[in-house]
Amino acid sequence: MEKQSTNILCEDPAIVQDLAQVIKKMTGFETCQLKTFSEFAAAPLQPGLYFISPGTLMQNEFLNPAVLQTITGKPFQLICTVGDVSLNLPEDQIFASLPRNYSDKQLGVVLRNGLKLLENQQQIAELNEQLNVQTHELQELNQIGVTLSAERDMSRLLNFILQKAREIIRAAAGTLYLVEKQKDVPANPLDFLKDKQLRFKLSHCDFQATNYSEFTMPIVKSSLAGYVALTGQVLNLPDVFLISADCEYRPNRSFDEKVGYRTKSILTIPMKTHKDELIGLLQLINRKRDWNPRLDSSETAGQEVIEFDSHCIELANSLAGQAAVAIENNRLYDEIKSLFDGFVLAAVHAIEQRDPTTFGHSERVADLTLALAEQVNRLDIGRFRHVHLSANELQQIRYARLLHDFGKIGVRENVRVKAKKLYPHELERIIHRFHFIKSNVKLKFTDQKIEKLLYQSIPAIEQELSAIDHQMQTRVAGLDAFLDFIIKINEPMILAEGAGSQLYSIRQHRFQENGTTEAFLNEHELTCLSISKGSLSESERREIESHVNHTYNFLKRIPWTEELKAIPEIAYGHHEKMDGSGYPQGLKGESIPIQSRMMTIADIFDALTAWDRPYKKAVPIERALQILDYERKDGKIDADLFQLFVEAEIYKIVKPPQTISRLIMDTGYLKLDTGYFILDIGNQNHGKSVVDVIARE
Repeated sequence: MEKQSTNILCEDPAIVQDLAQVIKKMTGFETCQLKTFSEFAAAPLQPGLYFISPGTLMQNEFLNPAVLQTITGKPFQLICTVGDVSLNLPEDQIFASLPRNYSDKQLGVVLRNGLKLLENQQQIAELNEQLNVQTHELQELNQIGVTLSAERDMSRLLNFILQKAREIIRAAAGTLYLVEKQKDVPANPLDFLKDKQLRFKLSHCDFQATNYSEFTMPIVKSSLAGYVALTGQVLNLPDVFLISADCEYRPNRSFDEKVGYRTKSILTIPMKTHKDELIGLLQLINRKRDWNPRLDSSETAGQEVIEFDSHCIELANSLAGQAAVAIENNRLYDEIKSLFDGFVLAAVHAIEQRDPTTFGHSERVADLTLALAEQVNRLDIGRFRHVHLSANELQQIRYARLLHDFGKIGVRENVRVKAKKLYPHELERIIHRFHFIKSNVKLKFTDQKIEKLLYQSIPAIEQELSAIDHQMQTRVAGLDAFLDFIIKINEPMILAEGAGSQLYSIRQHRFQENGTTEAFLNEHELTCLSISKGSLSESERREIESHVNHTYNFLKRIPWTEELKAIPEIAYGHHEKMDGSGYPQGLKGESIPIQSRMMTIADIFDALTAWDRPYKKAVPIERALQILDYERKDGKIDADLFQLFVEAEIYKIVKPPQTISRLIMDTGYLKLDTGYFILDIGNQNHGKSVVDVIARE
């Protein structure tokens, strides 16, 4: 607050003359001005010392309640009565009272004390104003600190830092630089900046919208930013046009020349971490007298721009320190997040190394689920219009999807990749068994022929020999038919009507081996070949389904942060069904997390369309959507989410590798480690049930 002159107001000519004599003789009244009440009305906010005597115009004015209220409501106003004066004021509002026959000494004392009191009142008001400003600034800095510590988006963080720095210091413009490492430049432990460069990251200006592109610049003393980076000292330039020609640094005036701006005062502050390492620079341009005016011309800039004072430097240093900590924390957060991402992907890779045939499944499902979640976020009508998944919740979905199958590490590999009802070695054993049976049959009929040939000539028994050959061929053909049926029924198809009876009939046949009688099929083989859908037995299905519990138990052991604590529950629910028929908890409807419901749709879609499974053929997209629609009609999956999945064409974001697509298109075969896998995608008949397919996913 500027110190203002004190006005002495009096309408009595005699008192005015006495006041003039006292002021002339005494020191300390140089800022006093003698005025009439009407003259003072033109400057109502200035301090005033009133001398009111009886019968004067001023006494009449003070008897007016409206005038009296106006005067007493102003700051720095003192009233002194001279003689017997009647006023509508309580005594405690009258500063002093002089008798009519006062002495010069009495008048001088009142005058000096009044002036001193008015000066004290102004100083107290000024201190209060400074205290209020500083309190506001501290509150602002505290709030800025809270916001900086909570913001995780680097772009928003940097914009917030620059904007708040400009507001709190009233800077018309500003720029922000970050220190970054140069590629292929070795670090020097003795020189932190040796392998570093500055990145021009952000620019604000209230003159016009700033369209800028990031660029890098070397750390050299010839630029203002480079000079501050190398010296580590604050650089405060009251007027860049007054920089001497022999100065090490020169300002860049290209922006001024391009848009007709007038850069005058510049304050550049280093942002240092708690280790005293430079992390960036905050540059503020053109401090304004007041925040509101826009510096839209060189003339305005010349009038409104002032230099950055020591208080500005103190505030900017405080803000720069907070900003440096926030930026460093964000970088550390990103590094930790990147480290955790690496761990998650390594875990997924470890799973897929055990089961290469499902390579990419987790990432594909994560992509599909995230795309569906982002589509839900865009809805403004319908059942999910109030659902908005935050960035943290989307991250939870991504991690949950990537890790949802980690529990497969606890499932036997041969069960996870079981392509047919019998394991290869089991089918091989049956094939060898039938070869043995056929050999025995052939040997038996050969013995019959030899026995006849020993006692009779060929012409005599030719017809009998022919009959024996026919019986043998019939028996062998029957055995071949049995084996062909077993090989066919071993495929993971829906068991046809009557197939079970035929299998049981085959089991009833017996053969001799090492003096014992054995069945064509043992109990285990009969049970496996009788699987009605898919290739998994009930115990194998339960073992595969146990991967969800393994996953949940594994994920619960991880000390998740508050933002990620829902990951175990989301992953736990990805095999639940809306009608309660899912596993492992049998949850129904809305009790299943919406993230899990999204994942279920993505999981089934990828399970059906995946081109890399040894236990099933790839289903065309149209057929997969049709099967999913069956699931919707049966109340298995969330109908609204599935509708959004189809209408937004989420399913299109995942495509098989071009080389695999080309191979399928050209040959109809896909070469896997397990051999040639026949796709034959034009003749699929998967039926309405997808239990066996998705149980493995």
